[in-house]
Amino acid sequence: MDSKKSFGKKLEHFIAGKGFYIALALCAAIIGVSVWSLLRGAETMTPDNEDTVGTALSEAVPTPALPPAETPALADPTPAMAERDDAAEPEDETTPEEAEDAPAAETAAEQIYVWPVDGDPIRPYSVEALLYDQTMSDWRTHDGVDLAAEVGTKVSAMTSGTVTAVYYDDRYGTTVIIDHGNGLICTYANLEELPTVYVGDAVSAGDTIGSVGATAACESAQESHLHVSAACNGVTVSPLAYLPQKN
Repeated sequence: MDSKKSFGKKLEHFIAGKGFYIALALCAAIIGVSVWSLLRGAETMTPDNEDTVGTALSEAVPTPALPPAETPALADPTPAMAERDDAAEPEDETTPEEAEDAPAAETAAEQIYVWPVDGDPIRPYSVEALLYDQTMSDWRTHDGVDLAAEVGTKVSAMTSGTVTAVYYDDRYGTTVIIDHGNGLICTYANLEELPTVYVGDAVSAGDTIGSVGATAACESAQESHLHVSAACNGVTVSPLAYLPQKN
């Protein structure tokens, strides 16, 4: 019994002397257990677990089925195509041979020239040499050709063109100017007071544009005639260069 009492006293003395350290060790053990528990809990929340949980939830809660989307009906393109076909311009039925002949025919028409009157020249074109002017009684140039013709004689267009002017000139009397294209402009003067064409009229070779008159004051001393002058691209030229030779 004495030995048991002696061991109990020794244990009490040991605990009394080491109590602080025992309490500290117990606290450390408790903290360690807590940390271990937290780490174990964190491991259970891994991405794999999250996927598993999400899958389980999705299987547990069924997703309501949505009604199928309605696809709008496409418009039938046939009517629109029919409208375009109806509105399409008709194909050009001109054959290649006709297409080649057309420019040639136009060129030939442009090359047709006729004498405005049948009379012969009584005063020639001369811009380099001086000619004696019976009316003015002096020597001067002459930018046109005077063709003999009685008063009242029909005057024809030398070739096709458009009338650009009809007026009365103080020197050359009643005048008609025609643009014959390709830079050629011809002036028909000494006409009767009332020409038969107006500004804007289209004429062809041989069409009547007026009659020979006696209205040119600067050439009144000459015999009855038609005064014709020409200019190509703004440069005066002889009208005879465009007229066919007489037989």
